[in-house]
Amino acid sequence: MKRLLPLLLLLVGCTGSWTPTIGEPRFVVPSIDLPSETPTGASNNNVGLWLTDDDELLMAWRTAPTHFASSDAAIHMVRSFDLGETWEFEATWSLGTDVREPLFYEVAGTLFFTFFEGGTDSLAFEPQQMWRTERLGAGDWSELEGWGEEGEVPWEVQVRDGTAYLTTYFGEHYNLDADAEPVDVRFATSTDGRTWDQEVVYTGGASETAFAFDGDGRLWADLRNEDGDTTGFGTLLCSAEPEDYFAWDCPEVSDPERHDSGRMLVHRGTPWLLGRYDVGGPYDEGNDDLTFDEQRLEYLLNYSARPKRTALWSIDRTARSVDLVQELPSAGDTSFPSVVQLDDDRYLVANYTSPLDEPDITWLAGQLSDEGTLIYLIEIEFERAD
Repeated sequence: MKRLLPLLLLLVGCTGSWTPTIGEPRFVVPSIDLPSETPTGASNNNVGLWLTDDDELLMAWRTAPTHFASSDAAIHMVRSFDLGETWEFEATWSLGTDVREPLFYEVAGTLFFTFFEGGTDSLAFEPQQMWRTERLGAGDWSELEGWGEEGEVPWEVQVRDGTAYLTTYFGEHYNLDADAEPVDVRFATSTDGRTWDQEVVYTGGASETAFAFDGDGRLWADLRNEDGDTTGFGTLLCSAEPEDYFAWDCPEVSDPERHDSGRMLVHRGTPWLLGRYDVGGPYDEGNDDLTFDEQRLEYLLNYSARPKRTALWSIDRTARSVDLVQELPSAGDTSFPSVVQLDDDRYLVANYTSPLDEPDITWLAGQLSDEGTLIYLIEIEFERAD
């Protein structure tokens, strides 16, 4: 497969001689083992995980009749003390509009949960409001509180040395009009989880922004450049030094490959990326004879008509590249991974996918299929390659 390098060679050369082994998926949604308080629709996708210090696993996910915006969407949350073998009910949130992007973070001794409210038009992207709540005890969460700017979308949160760091995006994402305003990627910090200092770190065509801190404290961020800008289309791998996390260094040319719905894990100081892999890409096809607006529309349509996977990438910090390593079990409508660390070398990942019996179904066909999508748990273990 294009860009799939020999695994051992890639890891020895770029990532400190560690080989990841991906286990077998355990499908957990839908399931008869879920509490009766969590009825599921056909579409089960956006998922978040959190593992407490007491080894209590929390899992939250969006469920709805379809992949697209729906007034019937809800976010369910369940808890488990055996890594998802059995579940207990934790909470449910529904607003009569779409709800997506569940995220957990803990800072100053408080566990927060946040998501955003969308619209009801299945053919439009209409972000309304970010919401958050605080865990008061098992199954006990505070009243939802709106926060951030109207239309702002949360994406990734990390906590380092008592400070929470957050990426969001804001702007006319998916607006194909020639005069559409660019999208701002925003970066914010907080020491209490409630008040945030925020700055715009990139303006252009990027939106979803995964990030993590390496062993030297440097920030690495993978920006999905779907809407395109002067750098092209695809992905931007940016970085920032510990002295100023608001000063992002981004390349002048986008990687033409596109990574969607990315999440990062850090293994022994080295960041890795989990996210959607565009089988048959690249996203930026280099059609320079087209206008920018024609490129944007053509690339989006072609992307929707290709198969997709969820995959693991290594991040080569010297070459400043993101290199495909291995696919996870996945097909069609797939990829919104969430990851928690189990020990020094093992990670538990939650992810969603179309049924695996049609591996070459296109992304759009998976989104439209009555078969819907399912959520599984899977382990990734790193072992020394030498």
